[in-house]
Amino acid sequence: MLGLSMTDELPLILLPGLGADARMFSSLRNGLPQLVTPAWIEPLRGETIAQYARRYAPTIDPGRPCFIGGASFGGVLAQELAVLLPHVRACFVIGSARFADARPWRIRILRPITPFIGILPRVSPLLVTLLGSWLRPPTRGVMAQLGDADRRFLRWAAQAILTWKPSPEIANVRVCQIHGDRDRVFPIYRADPDCVVPGAGHLISITHPKQVVQYLSTKMAEIQQEEQLAHPIAEK
Repeated sequence: MLGLSMTDELPLILLPGLGADARMFSSLRNGLPQLVTPAWIEPLRGETIAQYARRYAPTIDPGRPCFIGGASFGGVLAQELAVLLPHVRACFVIGSARFADARPWRIRILRPITPFIGILPRVSPLLVTLLGSWLRPPTRGVMAQLGDADRRFLRWAAQAILTWKPSPEIANVRVCQIHGDRDRVFPIYRADPDCVVPGAGHLISITHPKQVVQYLSTKMAEIQQEEQLAHPIAEK
């Protein structure tokens, strides 16, 4: 289990996107001090996201009420984990997909080349060096994280998200989604977000941290207040 202190703030477990790590949420931490980004476990060959979640869930379970969520790939995995973790109050999907058909055709046709994605950590530092002056800071930051990514995990995750079939039990999970209206990976016309951030692209947690922090903080407070009203503490 995660080593989490017992505070008034419920833990918020956030999972990063494909090839990214905890640095993806560095701009959110001041506004969300309860944020936790656990390390991945090694995937098994041919494992689906749901199967991976079943092995991963016990290693991240804080054993108390919590929130879970993620960006991009992490948002997909978070939904499968929310089914398994007994104390999850809600799942936050940040620039990600809530449905299998949220993946546009141009993403799905990449399936045959996913075995070659493992070379990206090798070439990413070179691309940053060659193209650094043309890359926007958020893109440079993600490419730097990609250079540190585990190649085996990257290959598995790329294949797994392209073949993801949501578990039926996700329908019983409270899923809250924030999405950028310029997301080109998961276009907004295929999404059904609760909150739309104008001008934000796929890296919304990096480019628009204030809006993401505000949305998460507000929704978590609302959910906790709803539960307190539904289950008031009996007066002594």
